[in-house]
Amino acid sequence: MHLRTLLLFLLAALPLRAQLNVTLEIERQNYVAWEPLIAKVTVTNTSGKDIVLGGPNNAPWLNFIITGDGGRPVTALVELDADAMMCRQGQSFQRSFNLPRHYHLTQPGAFVVKASAYFADLQRWVQSRPLRVTITQLARPKWEQSFALPPGHRMAGKYRRYQIFTYHDVDRSYLYVRLLDESTGMFIATYRLTSIVPDQDAQPALDAAMGLHVLCLAGHQTWAYHTIDADGKVTHQEFLRSTNGIPKLITQPSGKVYVAGGESYDPLKPAAAATGTDKIRRLTDRPGGVQLR
Repeated sequence: MHLRTLLLFLLAALPLRAQLNVTLEIERQNYVAWEPLIAKVTVTNTSGKDIVLGGPNNAPWLNFIITGDGGRPVTALVELDADAMMCRQGQSFQRSFNLPRHYHLTQPGAFVVKASAYFADLQRWVQSRPLRVTITQLARPKWEQSFALPPGHRMAGKYRRYQIFTYHDVDRSYLYVRLLDESTGMFIATYRLTSIVPDQDAQPALDAAMGLHVLCLAGHQTWAYHTIDADGKVTHQEFLRSTNGIPKLITQPSGKVYVAGGESYDPLKPAAAATGTDKIRRLTDRPGGVQLR
């Protein structure tokens, strides 16, 4: 084969990576059905000039390719918000998407996810490296309670239901809360709250506004306290140590709920300089799986 012909053949065989660099990040591999699954895409313009990112026929220039068992494609629900935009030479930017809002990605199974960006100059899609995720159904709830939305709520009088689950991942156990609509059965919110000590029940309580309070043992002598409002939003998160008695939830006749006992502390904040035999608390001493919202 002629040297020039061989060179052209080798150049044509190289993967397309000189125009756009597309990377995909997903926080973890294992998820439960209906919880947020956030995919973060980073795109870098390495073309050597300013370009306009825009999809073919005015379609979004960014999408995801998701396949399930046996390579079965996962269909889209709604288009991504990725309108045409200018991208300067060398510029990098990020976009984050909750994949279950855009794709039929709520059934249990193993999935492969790739991000794909359209490079209009060459009319080609540039893909990220694939990432694998597994979605699992939660088992039966450890606790659940129905409630009527209080006066003043836009849907006052309608019924909803809180559920609390534990999920055993590869190396930890986690506490999940779910809110669903009683009339339709639709899931309004599903959240992983914190890691927990296995086989230790959480303490739930509802206040006068039908907000859910949850107290659980998150680690050695460490408790996690969360509140969730009637729309499924996490409104408070706090961690406590048992230096002032074991924390307990108390519900007053007025409907006010509070934590009695324990001492509040920030697991992400190192302790002040230690004296004597005291140790400085390390960031790794915080309860595993802590998620600050």
